[in-house]
Amino acid sequence: MEKKQMNIAVSLNQNFFYCTYVMLSSLFENNTESSITVYVLHSELTDEHMDAFDKLAQQYDGQVQSVLIDRSLFSDRLMVTAEWSIEAYYRLIMADVLPREVERILYLDGDIIVNGNIREFYDLNFEDKLLGVCIENENNIEKLPQLNTRMFQELLKQGFYYFNSGVMLWNLKKVREQYSFADYMKVAEEYADVLVTPDQDILNYCYWNQAKYMETAVYNQFTRNAHYEGKSYQQIREEVRIVHFASAKPWNANNLHFDIEQLWWDYAQRTPYYEYLCEEFTRKTINDPFIERFIQEIYDNIAVLQKDLEDSIALSERLIGMIDGK
Repeated sequence: MEKKQMNIAVSLNQNFFYCTYVMLSSLFENNTESSITVYVLHSELTDEHMDAFDKLAQQYDGQVQSVLIDRSLFSDRLMVTAEWSIEAYYRLIMADVLPREVERILYLDGDIIVNGNIREFYDLNFEDKLLGVCIENENNIEKLPQLNTRMFQELLKQGFYYFNSGVMLWNLKKVREQYSFADYMKVAEEYADVLVTPDQDILNYCYWNQAKYMETAVYNQFTRNAHYEGKSYQQIREEVRIVHFASAKPWNANNLHFDIEQLWWDYAQRTPYYEYLCEEFTRKTINDPFIERFIQEIYDNIAVLQKDLEDSIALSERLIGMIDGK
């Protein structure tokens, strides 16, 4: 029986190679009934990196295509930081640079684990929509800082929902009829001063009413949110198809960790880089002062609160003395 095609897109620099490899490993492992082609958007990956991706794909009869992106095509006004690299914007140019015969593609961030079969999501009936997405921070969307900017104030009056750009199914055939990379850059130029999560804000501004929303808790579950909601590692493992380690990363030392992160390490253990990743995590943990600083901040805050309490008690005693004096 011939396998059905599944097109996947990723964008990364060398710093994100290992986590993207783990993500793709989880994708291939849990979707063996699909013939997967991965389009790798990049500007600096080496032949060694691409060979590693290619060998991984070949284990599952998949393919990897290198798509070299010219960084100079992107506006100088785009916000680029340690957290938001220029590669984060590469998803904006997909429709322009991917082969025309690719009419449907699923974009996945590198900090994801594909924890199950995603064929149902991939085969989504777009109807008249251009994207298949999940709402960002579904249970607390009103606290997203970008919603307070001039970029989204009018859209909020029209039933706007803010989606996450880390998991996006693109109806490329229709997208190409309505949008181009130049359109996104115009939006970026107009709102450069208020962009919070840059590429994501741009995509939300363009597509908010042209997106079909999928179940966030199944297809784009943020692990930090799940942890705060009291969900366990076992629940996530059994119930979630796409697990998103947004913000704090399980392979980094400079954040507080929780049991759901074990899922990422479960998949990392099946890759050739597990020993290296463990050694790097251990080294970073030993040398990183984050926990020490965090505990010191708690002590400092307690000292301030204690001083405020003592001042309040002293003031209360003076007031009581004044009342008694009357």
